[in-house]
Amino acid sequence: MKTAEQAKVLTALFRDPRTPPAERPLLIARHLGLVGDSLTKQDIAFLSNLRPFFEHAEETGTDLLHPPEDFHGWLAVPLTLSRKAGVSRISNNTYNARATALSRLYAALRQQGAVRYNPVHDLPRRKPEQSGTKLPGAGELQVLRDALGRKREPHTLALFLLIYRLGFTAQAVFELRWDALDLTAGTVRRGEVLSRLPADMRGVLLRLRTPDPLLVDPTVRPRRGGESPNRQDHVFPGLHEVDEVREFLWQATGFGRGTAGGAVVPSTLRLAGLRDAQLEGDLGEQARQFGYRDVVAFHKARENARARQSRLT
Repeated sequence: MKTAEQAKVLTALFRDPRTPPAERPLLIARHLGLVGDSLTKQDIAFLSNLRPFFEHAEETGTDLLHPPEDFHGWLAVPLTLSRKAGVSRISNNTYNARATALSRLYAALRQQGAVRYNPVHDLPRRKPEQSGTKLPGAGELQVLRDALGRKREPHTLALFLLIYRLGFTAQAVFELRWDALDLTAGTVRRGEVLSRLPADMRGVLLRLRTPDPLLVDPTVRPRRGGESPNRQDHVFPGLHEVDEVREFLWQATGFGRGTAGGAVVPSTLRLAGLRDAQLEGDLGEQARQFGYRDVVAFHKARENARARQSRLT
């Protein structure tokens, strides 16, 4: 599509009175290629961070394609507005995430000729806030990985490695199907993002894929009815709901609780993976290894993970 035509389409998407403000970010971001047809967790967060700007623009009659002269002053409201009932203050991290999302949108609009410049690129950011929860140390996780590798069943190790080595969320683990994996090529697809499988992870997944009458899936809970009938094509068919990913990982790694190699949950294991990853290739390839489509979001997530303290320090 030519630049002039693209700008015309984008103008219509921004100004169509029939489209509610909360729905415009998705239509515009999808048209610009900023999100895919199948939304990842990062895509959903990106769109959520954009909505306050579109809603405030609707309330104030502001054209985001022609921002006012004091745009940084105008941004003070949507950047700091809490969207949660009973919460009056947003975190610095939310503030920064909203600013980054808007800057990313304007950069894409500028590339398509819809705006002449990015009015947010020089917007000051706030000092990031760090969670008080400490991450498991690299040594702890090696203890866990070695212990899980000595077990006769590979299900726990596969789940552990998907989160730690590839940055899978609990939701992504729960939804993972065999048709998203190409074990011959050594790849896994999450939405539109293709990641390479490390050799050890590919080996573990091959063990899961190869029928073995002696292999017992510990995620299958008899008290919960065994495998769910509509999950036979999933890598972990014994998990009936996403919360069970957290519960299973915590219990499976609890043998070392209180010592080096203590129990972990998906969120902290994923952050530790971002911190410890020794990735090859350019930043775009590194981002895809952890399921990110946006290089900037990946870089910020990795820097934040590296700034977190380990729980044994």
